[in-house]
Amino acid sequence: MTPVQRRKAATAFRDKWQNADPGEKQHTQQFWTELMNRILEIATDSDHIQFEKPVFLDHQSYIDAYIPGPHPVLIEQKGPFVDLGKKERQSDGSYLNPYEQAKRYADWLPKSEKPDYIIVSNFREFRIYDQENPKGEPVIFHLKDLPKQYPSLRILSSETISDIDASVLVSKEAARLIGKLYDALLKAYGDQPTSYDLEQLNKLCTRLVFCMYAEDAGLFGEEEAFFDYLKDAAPEDMNEDLSRLFKVLDTPVAKRPRFLSPRLARFPYVNGALFSGEIEIPPFSEETKRMLLYDTAHHFDWKDISPTVFGALFESTLNPELRRSSGMHYTSVESIHKLIDPLFLDDLKAELEEIRQLKQVNVRNRRAELFQKKLAGLRFLDPACGSGNFLTESYICLRRLENEAIKLQLTDKKLVQAVNKLQMVLDADVIKVSIQQFYGIEINNFAVSVATTALYIAEAQLYEETQEIAHFYDNFLPLHSYAHIHEGNALTMDWNSVIPASELNYIMGNPPFLGARNQSKEQKSQIQAVFQKAKNCGNVDLCAAWFKKAADYMKDTSIHSAFVATNSICQGEQVANIWYPLYAEGIRINFAYDTFRWKNDSDEQAHVFCIIVGFSYAETPGKLLFHHENPDAHPIRQQARNINAYLSDAPDIFIYSRNKPLCAVPDMSVGNKPIDGGYYIFTEEEKQQFLKKEPGAKAYFHPFIGAKEFLHGNPRWILYLGQATWEDLKNLPMVRERIRQVRDYRLASRSAPTRKLADHPQNYHIENIPKGNSIVIPEVSSERRRYIPVDFLEPGVLCSNLVKLIPEGSLYEFGVLQSQIHNAWMRAVAGRLKGDYRYSIGIVYNNFPWPAVTPEQRKRVENAAQDVLEARKHNPSATLAELYDPDNSLFFPELMEAHQRLDQAVEAAYGWKTNGDEEKILQYLFRLYDKLEQQDKLT
Repeated sequence: MTPVQRRKAATAFRDKWQNADPGEKQHTQQFWTELMNRILEIATDSDHIQFEKPVFLDHQSYIDAYIPGPHPVLIEQKGPFVDLGKKERQSDGSYLNPYEQAKRYADWLPKSEKPDYIIVSNFREFRIYDQENPKGEPVIFHLKDLPKQYPSLRILSSETISDIDASVLVSKEAARLIGKLYDALLKAYGDQPTSYDLEQLNKLCTRLVFCMYAEDAGLFGEEEAFFDYLKDAAPEDMNEDLSRLFKVLDTPVAKRPRFLSPRLARFPYVNGALFSGEIEIPPFSEETKRMLLYDTAHHFDWKDISPTVFGALFESTLNPELRRSSGMHYTSVESIHKLIDPLFLDDLKAELEEIRQLKQVNVRNRRAELFQKKLAGLRFLDPACGSGNFLTESYICLRRLENEAIKLQLTDKKLVQAVNKLQMVLDADVIKVSIQQFYGIEINNFAVSVATTALYIAEAQLYEETQEIAHFYDNFLPLHSYAHIHEGNALTMDWNSVIPASELNYIMGNPPFLGARNQSKEQKSQIQAVFQKAKNCGNVDLCAAWFKKAADYMKDTSIHSAFVATNSICQGEQVANIWYPLYAEGIRINFAYDTFRWKNDSDEQAHVFCIIVGFSYAETPGKLLFHHENPDAHPIRQQARNINAYLSDAPDIFIYSRNKPLCAVPDMSVGNKPIDGGYYIFTEEEKQQFLKKEPGAKAYFHPFIGAKEFLHGNPRWILYLGQATWEDLKNLPMVRERIRQVRDYRLASRSAPTRKLADHPQNYHIENIPKGNSIVIPEVSSERRRYIPVDFLEPGVLCSNLVKLIPEGSLYEFGVLQSQIHNAWMRAVAGRLKGDYRYSIGIVYNNFPWPAVTPEQRKRVENAAQDVLEARKHNPSATLAELYDPDNSLFFPELMEAHQRLDQAVEAAYGWKTNGDEEKILQYLFRLYDKLEQQDKLT
């Protein structure tokens, strides 16, 4: 069935069951069977759905309906008068709501049968819970909305469904259809379309999308006006017919030709610059005409697309660069709300709820009216707006708050009676919030068009919602407001030219991420200009420039801002480089999300690790820190007294890289960096084959340990020939050949320093050959580990530059480095590789504030450290990666207990009592660091 046919089937199903009086038991099977058969075309034999599936708790129970398959669904059906949010007493005396009851059933199913989704229903309402996000809000809709919401129930099929939100599914299908049409029309330009050709085709598709939406939303007045206008056109005339239509849509009725064809005169004036200017339209064929009119326009309902989602999907479908990189993608509405909720929406919702609770009608109405005016007075800017999804979603949320305020005002019986008595018809002036409150800057001209179109569609959808609430009837077209989306480079233009800072309330968005090594000369120049050539500003991520640009723009205002950013800007060396200049001017962080995986809901999910930072000059009470136990975890919301630039509830400290340790402790160095082209490095098998032919080389082979080998075992081998003489090598021709190969490899390098190394091919670029035992730390370690594994290596084992080592380090240093206190410091200040910890000497080790210990305290730490080493020996076959995998902690209780004793010993050495509270540990560490740093400056 086509979407239109499914919608008709859903309407018939709704009408039948809305008027029925179903009972929970006797009608469950009929209800779900008809829904699956008639709307979704899903078979309902026992292979597809099981009714009354047995499950044993402490007694025999039955699941109302269960759909097996790769993505199982459990259905808990209640009677029509059951409140799905209310807890009811169960047979065992517990109180559970229907979802909790269903979840209990799910927990007792075998692992292979556990559902991906749980649906609870009372015939009148559906609640869908995604078990991948068990703490998330369910998708809720009512039977009366089934014709719009039926795509949410596609999870009942056995196919893979990544979304259960109907508007998302509809928007994805809409973008897919327009993408197919785009590809077909693109062929008319030949094998090498120019940038001008692509710009013209993009404008055409933008206009077609609005026409199809306007037709299905009833904005063109007559039903199927767009389809009827073109259906009888010859394919070769389609481009001219469309040109004439676009010109009419851009011409006020009073200015149109006197004898304009009735076929065109029926269309309203659109305004808003959507159709201004002629475009070059490629010729249509029978195939492209069919794709536009029948596949895309006539057989698809555009009315219910999500402008927030569709805008980005539309851009990624038609933007060649985005299509090449990752196919269709968009920022999920859930991700957008992570930013806009704490930035402004939570406070506005709380204010509206306070108004709703007022008992005096006249006071409530007045407050609701003032609240509506407040909403209309807010101004928003996204200076990297792309397809406008942050702006569009923010507009939708403000309009829905306004609609709630309008509802409150219309509850006054006297007002309603007056309206009825005088037969007044409220007009569109009841709407105060406008898309003109939302400003965007975007460098890509097509994205500008998409963002503008998305805002107009959102405006049309919310206009209809208000009409239903306030009972006024007016034509949406022509457009009376204009979208302020400006084309330009946000890093080189004055944002005041878009909107004066004195008139703005909020800045938000998702600036582009690009590391320092991947930036062009032009981008680096722009960053340096924004930071006014501040110290080390050439080594920051591109998105950091938006933070500095915003901070400069916000001076002497009460603007609040928030950006999504790569997590690197609040880690490692970038923190001081970026945030010290901002803090020096008075910027402070109001809320933040620490590292999480950014979900853009692409067909190929992006593995981007992000943070969100909200900031302003105005000091804000009630700071919020959202902590993720791992990048994929649900955030834990907590109040913070202060949020520093490392996104910790701790004092404001900026840590620069140091060449020497802050405290009197041994130096840490890197391992060996051969720069040998791989000619000195061998696997175990390669080494054995080499020694069979040249056994005299055995003395020059050493185990070679990088981070991977250190954590997972299976070391490689490396030839070390730095001290070998001609006498040593003259009988080792294969070794000499390796030396020549290394020399040739270095000579072929583009790097002058590497070519110079060719003069000494026996030596590594960096050599670190300790004579005694060394403490070793891997440079990169999983963020899942509570402790980065630290260990000792014996002499003769050579380390790569992917580990850090303290030659001849002691048991005391090992103990402190392996403690929770040092790991807490590392987690706060280290850089990251994606989500993994990236240990550094200059930032992490050299700045770590060590305790001033007595001999007794030192001895206690050493004893506890030895206990950790002994506990590891209880499982000699386990690798360090296995020992420190949190999923395996159950199997190594002695090791976990030894670590607890070590943590207590190290904490006692500092003289603190934190009971392992990492927030308190960081507060102490940052204060101690500040004290030691000040002392160091005086010496």
